[in-house]
Order: sequence, then structure tokens, then C-alpha cells
Amino acid sequence: MSDVAIDEALFAARVDSAAKKPSVEAIFHAWLLTLPGVNFIGHTHPVAVNQVLCSKHARLLAKRRLFPDEVVCCGVESVFVPYTDPGLKLAQAIRTAVVACIKRLSRPPRVILLEQHGFIALGATPEAVLAATLMGAKAAEIFVGAAAVGGTPRFLTSAQIVRIAGRPDEHYRQQALGL
Repeated sequence: MSDVAIDEALFAARVDSAAKKPSVEAIFHAWLLTLPGVNFIGHTHPVAVNQVLCSKHARLLAKRRLFPDEVVCCGVESVFVPYTDPGLKLAQAIRTAVVACIKRLSRPPRVILLEQHGFIALGATPEAVLAATLMGAKAAEIFVGAAAVGGTPRFLTSAQIVRIAGRPDEHYRQQALGL
């Protein structure tokens, strides 16, 4: 669809014709809400997250983990979507990346990182989305701080991440947090 056709469709989708046009990002929000277990979405632009997403280290923030609480709240990895023009093209890029993640991990991601754009948290509850968002921002702050004092941050190993993700006490904590 052209940008004009998308705008027309968004205007036509309004319940109240006096309301403002929905964001072009409504397209990916609607698709993400079709995923199993995803009832809520938080799309934000935390400064610390964007500091990393606007750097050459953006993929590292998505694929690696720095500390146990990040694994518990944000999952074993985040989906990374390279910069894409907002609108339909971004929705398609998100879908492609999320489908690949689901094939690899057998579950939807908790976090999607959009290069040079922002942060998306997915969850069954508002509390799960908030926990992932706050922990994602904390992880980015730690990443930036660790990089500032010594180059590339030290990450958990794959074995450590798998161990944390499989611990019964961490599963209990996830349930308590509504994750």
C-alpha cells in the first residue's frame, strides 16, 4: 500500500470521525496483539535504550544479556529490527523478525528493539509490559555505563542465560511479577 492509502485506511478506521488519525505504528501494534499470550504492548523511547540503539552496538543490546534480572524480565534475547521506514514497511520487518524468533525459541519475544527508534515490550499483563520496559531501560543504562568505563560490556554466557531461564526460583519470580 502507498503512504496515502495507509493514511486513508487509518482515517477510515476511526470510531469517531472527529478523532485524530491513528499512528502508522497502529499496524504493527495490531499484528503483535494477535500473538499467543500477548494482551498488552508498551512502545516507548527510553533515552538510555536509544543511546545504544543509535550506536554500532545496537545488536549487542538485543542478543546478549548482562545480568540475571534482565533474563527474567526481558527473556533470553530480544528481537532486533534494523532501521526501517515507519508504517507498513516497519510492520512487515517486525513481523519477519518476530516470526523468526518464534521459530527459534517456540514463543513470542518479550522485547523488540527497533534500531534508531525505540523499545517494544509484549506481555500478558500491563505489569509484565512495565517490568520488561523498566528492566530494558535499566539494562541499557548498565550497558552505557559499562561501555563508558571499559569498552564493550561483559555479558553473561549462553550457558549462564540458559541456567537462569530454567531455574525454578526464577520461574516463581516471573509468576510473581506477572510475566
